[in-house]
Amino acid sequence: MSSGTTSTAGSRHDLDNKALGQYLFQSGEIPGLQLPVVSTKIGYGQSNPTYFVDDAAGVRYILRKKPPGQAISPVAHQVDREFRVLQALGSVKGFPVPKVFNLCMDPSVIGSVFYVMEFVKGRIITDTNLGELSPTDRRKAWFSAIETLAWLHSLDPDAIGLGGYGKKTDFYARHCNTWSRIEAQQAAVRDAKTGKALGRAHEKYDEIMDYILHPTEPRVIAILDWELSTIGHPLMDLVFHLSPFFEDYMNVGQQDLPPSESPYRPENRKASGMPELRELLDRYTEMVGFDLSKDGGGKDWEIATIFQYIRGGTISHGIQARTISGQASSDSSHRYFAKTRKSLDAAFQRMKKLEEQKAGRPRL
Repeated sequence: MSSGTTSTAGSRHDLDNKALGQYLFQSGEIPGLQLPVVSTKIGYGQSNPTYFVDDAAGVRYILRKKPPGQAISPVAHQVDREFRVLQALGSVKGFPVPKVFNLCMDPSVIGSVFYVMEFVKGRIITDTNLGELSPTDRRKAWFSAIETLAWLHSLDPDAIGLGGYGKKTDFYARHCNTWSRIEAQQAAVRDAKTGKALGRAHEKYDEIMDYILHPTEPRVIAILDWELSTIGHPLMDLVFHLSPFFEDYMNVGQQDLPPSESPYRPENRKASGMPELRELLDRYTEMVGFDLSKDGGGKDWEIATIFQYIRGGTISHGIQARTISGQASSDSSHRYFAKTRKSLDAAFQRMKKLEEQKAGRPRL
């Protein structure tokens, strides 16, 4: 597992440190803040530009903002939504999210909407292969991740102020419509250099695991990146997090390995320290009380998997759109749409099999 690295911000993402510091100091929402502040763009992350902000006393904070320019989709880069869910989850004793301090909806301060949260010292997971962890720690880290997810799914949205965060019915229908609109908007984006349209999504994406691990222990101490969060079906979320166990090509954007060397292949899991998928599912079931064996013969799981493939492909398409339009937040953005075609092809084949089963035709 590699730690996230930092890079000096280019002109597209430089912040006005003086204006930022004055605003934060005058807001009074960050206790003990001392001016001046210095910001440094963090080199990982594909959606919202993220920065270290260090004050004169040496205290470090994190700032996340919308990217410059007009958003390709009106539902993308909702840092205000991210702030809201972090604030709500922060009210749950012990739940691993950073503390948020300030949300600024005035784009005149630094050029776009932003929020500031605490800096959580730990290890950023950017390699789903967990290459820098020992086999023993790989196993423990995965169980910590699945237990944290189960904890999240066990929370009552109404009880923590998120009752209106999203509709509680028709999740797949609503989100298929949403992602279809987003994909169409992305397809119309033109390359800033060639003027050519991006076109429809034909490549694959796999989201990084947005966890911070303890500096020395294999356990989750913070979950990041909530801009696309909503109230929805837990199976979709579960499939999303466990996707590295499904297909070799799901590990896009990570440190690619030859398929035969993937630690997630069944024959490699024991030696690499990866748990079995069944073990993780059993632990999740134990914590949330949701019996995955009673989901309609596996149909619900299959639908969630198809949705994840389509959703991931569309997100990758968005990364490509931001790259060609000059809005990419990371220099590694090209890695996230290298294999999307395989993901979308897999979604199509799975949908085809479901249709054949429904019609009573044999599967070839």
